[in-house]
Amino acid sequence: MDGKSTIGENAPSSTTSVTTPVTTSATTQPTSTSAPTATTSPSTKGKGSGPKKSKRDGAPWDAKNKKKKQRKNTKNAEEDRKNYESRSKGYAMKGEDGEVLDGNAPHPGSYAYETYLQNKRKKEEGEGEGKDPVSDSAPDSNRKYPKRKLAFLVGFCGKNYQGMQMNNNSKSIQAELEKAFFESELLSEANYGYPKKCGWSNSARTDKGVHAAAQVISARLNVPTPDEDLSSLREIINSNLPSDIKVLDIKKCTKGFCAKTCRDKVRYQYMVPTYCLRSDLKEAFDKHMPTKDRGSFENLDKGVVEAIQKEMREHRTDEATLDKVRDVFGKYKGTKKYHNYTNRLSYTDASASRYMLDFSPVSEGCVYSPDGMEWIGVRVTGQAFLLHQIRKMVSMAVDVIRGGATEDAMDKSFGKGKMRLSIAPSQGLFLDMSYFDLYCERPDFKYSKLRWGDDTDTSPATQRWSEFKRVHIVDHILSEEEKELNFLTYMYNQIYFFPKGEDAYVLFEGM
Repeated sequence: MDGKSTIGENAPSSTTSVTTPVTTSATTQPTSTSAPTATTSPSTKGKGSGPKKSKRDGAPWDAKNKKKKQRKNTKNAEEDRKNYESRSKGYAMKGEDGEVLDGNAPHPGSYAYETYLQNKRKKEEGEGEGKDPVSDSAPDSNRKYPKRKLAFLVGFCGKNYQGMQMNNNSKSIQAELEKAFFESELLSEANYGYPKKCGWSNSARTDKGVHAAAQVISARLNVPTPDEDLSSLREIINSNLPSDIKVLDIKKCTKGFCAKTCRDKVRYQYMVPTYCLRSDLKEAFDKHMPTKDRGSFENLDKGVVEAIQKEMREHRTDEATLDKVRDVFGKYKGTKKYHNYTNRLSYTDASASRYMLDFSPVSEGCVYSPDGMEWIGVRVTGQAFLLHQIRKMVSMAVDVIRGGATEDAMDKSFGKGKMRLSIAPSQGLFLDMSYFDLYCERPDFKYSKLRWGDDTDTSPATQRWSEFKRVHIVDHILSEEEKELNFLTYMYNQIYFFPKGEDAYVLFEGM
C-alpha cells in the first residue's frame, strides 16, 4: 500500500476503529454506546439551524395557512356549487341577454328555456309563484315507463335551421327533436331542457344550412309504447316533428353506447353542377357579359343572368371530365395536413392531420334537376372532419378540374405554407351515412346492428333512408339552385374576383 486511504462505497477504511465490549458489574454503571447530543448555543443559532419541522409536526405557520384556506373555501362555496351544477347539466350559465343563470335553468337553446323565462318574469312582476317551466304542455308525469338506451337514425333538411346542436338564440334540429321526444312522452318533465341528464349525444356536427340523411342520436329515454314497440314509437315521434325532420329508424343499444364516441367513420356527399367543371367557363360568362358590367353578381342585369343560366342548364359533361374528377378528388385519400382547409390551425397542430378513406363520384352517375341542369355527386369518407373542411376541399378540386388552379397548388395546400382557399356553398353538402362497425363487431354484441345503406341491404329502414335522401335532400338541393342561384354566384365570384394564377393561392410560406 502507498499509505493513501481509498474512499468509496465498497472500499475499506484506513482508520477503522475497533469497538471493545464493556463488561458491567453490580457496582459498575452501564456505559452508554450512543453519541452525546450536540448542544447549539444561542449565539450560533440562526435561520436553518437545528432540525426542521415538517408540515405534519403542527408548525404554527401550517395552522395559519390551513385557516386561510378554510376561509377561502367558505367564501367561494356558493360560486363553486353553481359552477358544479352548470357543468353537470352541460350548458353555459348565460342566458339570452348574457345574464348569469341559476343552476336550475334549462339549456338556453331548448324550448323549455322559453317557458322558464316567462315564469321567471311572472315571479319578478309579482304575479304569483308561476307554474313549472313546462307544466302547461307536459304529458302525464305520474305514468312510469321503462327506460332504455336508444339509437335514432334521423334525417333532416337544414335550410331553416342554424345547425344540429342547440345554441343560445338559434333554431336547431336538436331542440325540435327534444320537443318531439317530450311531447311523445319519451322525455320526462324533469329532464326536458337538460340534455346531459339523459346522456344525449350526436354522431356528427352539422353547420347552418347543412342537411343530413343519417344523423344518429343516442339517449336514455322512456319507451311508452306497449311491449316496447319501436316501430309505432317512431310514428308517434314523427307526428310531433316538422315535415323537414324525420326519425327513420330506432334501435336498442348497450348502456354505454355514445353516438359521438362509438362512431368510427362518417360519409358526406356534395352535389356539384357539372357546368362548374367546364374548362371554358370564363369564356361562357364573357360571352354574355360586357367588361363594364362585371360588378357584383346581384347587380347584374336580369336578362344577362337568365342567358348565363340557360347556357349552364344545357351543358353536359363528358367521360374525360369524369375521369379527371376521379383523379383530382382521389388526391385527398390518405393522411394529410388540412390546416389550410379550416380556421385557426397551423401546420404544426396535431389536429390538422386527417385521414380520408375515400373521395370519389357516386356510382349512380349524374342526376338532373326539373329545369334540366346536370349534377354530379361526390362522396368523402373519413374518420372526422374540421370546420368548413369538406366545402374547401370541393372548392379546391373544382378549381383544379376546370383549370382555375394547378395540381401543384393543390399539393402545396397540404404543406407548411399558408394558403387562401375559397369555400363552396353549403347548399350542396349533406351527411350521407354514419358508421359504427367497431361497436357492432364486438363478440358480446346482442342487439340489432347499427348499419344502414349497404348495397345489399333491403330493410325498411334503409328504404326510408334512401327515399328521404332523394326526396327531401337531393331534390331540394337541385330545385333550390334554380331559385337562389347559389352555385352560379359562387362561380362568378371565383372567376372574376378570386386571385388569378398559381401564386394567387400561396399567401406566405414557412408558417
